[in-house]
Amino acid sequence: MKNERTNQEAKAAYDRAKSDIANLLGWFECELSKKSVFESGQAKTPVEVNWAHVGTMKNVRASLIETLCVLSGFDAATIRESLEDAQMADGNA
Repeated sequence: MKNERTNQEAKAAYDRAKSDIANLLGWFECELSKKSVFESGQAKTPVEVNWAHVGTMKNVRASLIETLCVLSGFDAATIRESLEDAQMADGNA
């Protein structure tokens, strides 16, 4: 009986963490859409892109790659290669 309760508690904690991750991804999407306003010619955020902005985005990208490695079991090189393939397909290489 105790083992069953522990399993139920673990499942509930897992589901809460999974839900939090989904919400955080939505938050990322919102923040990235603010950056895309820069490209649309509307109110610009940031006003001018500089190398500090590039560094920040690359740092976030590296952290997300590391996190995806943990979740997926893929190594960082495989994920970076997949991102490069996606950029080539989008014409952003």
